[in-house]
Amino acid sequence: MELIQIECLTKEYGKTKVLKDLSVSYSSGMIYGLAGENGAGKTTLFNCIMGLTDYKGTIRKKSDMRIGYLPAENYFYPLITGKEYLEFCIKAKGRDVTLQEIERLNEKFQLPLHRFATEYSTGMKKKLALMALLLQENDLLILDEPFNGVDLYGCIQLKKVIRSLKEDGKTILMSSHQITVLHELCDSIDYLSHHTILKRYEGESVSAMEEDILSDMSFRHDGA
Repeated sequence: MELIQIECLTKEYGKTKVLKDLSVSYSSGMIYGLAGENGAGKTTLFNCIMGLTDYKGTIRKKSDMRIGYLPAENYFYPLITGKEYLEFCIKAKGRDVTLQEIERLNEKFQLPLHRFATEYSTGMKKKLALMALLLQENDLLILDEPFNGVDLYGCIQLKKVIRSLKEDGKTILMSSHQITVLHELCDSIDYLSHHTILKRYEGESVSAMEEDILSDMSFRHDGA
C-alpha cells in the first residue's frame, strides 16, 4: 500500500534552490534509506513531508496516516525524567498510555526512565525519542541521521530496534551518511543530489553505490 506520493517537489530559500522537481513514493511496511551530502536537502525533504515548511509541488499522504519525526538533534528539557518525557510526548498526540505499556516497551529499550533525560548518552537519547514515537502509535517513522554521535554499542542496539519496527509493520524513512548501515537495514536507498533523487538502489552492492556517488561528486566538483 502506498503511503506517500511526491511529485515535482521544489523548495527554495530565497534564491537558493534546495529541491527541484523531486518525485518519489513510499509504500507501507518498508525501510527506505536516503543518502546525500551535507546540504543536499535531506532534512528539507523531511520537513516538507511533515508539513513544517512550505513548498511547490504535490505531496499526497494516506489520509489516516500518523507520522513521527526523529530530528538529527533532540532537545530535552532539564530536570525532566525519561518517563516524564514519554508522558509529555504521548499526551501531545492525544493518546492515553498506561505505565504497564511503557514498561513493556522498555523491556526492549532498557532505558533508566527514572533518570533525567539530559543525563543520557547520545544513543540513549535517540532511543528515548524513538520510544516516544512508538508509544504515539505512528505508522511512518522519519529518522534524520539516527546514528550520528552514537557509539558502537548504541548503533547495534538501534539497528536491532529498527529491524523490529519493520517486523511490527511500521514504515521507516531514514537518512544517514553511512552507506553500509543503510545497505544493511533498508529495502531501498535513494541518492539525493542535484536537488533531486538521482537514483533508487534496490539490491546493488555497497561498492557499486559508492562508485556511483564518487563519480557524481567528481563530476559536480570538476564542473564547479
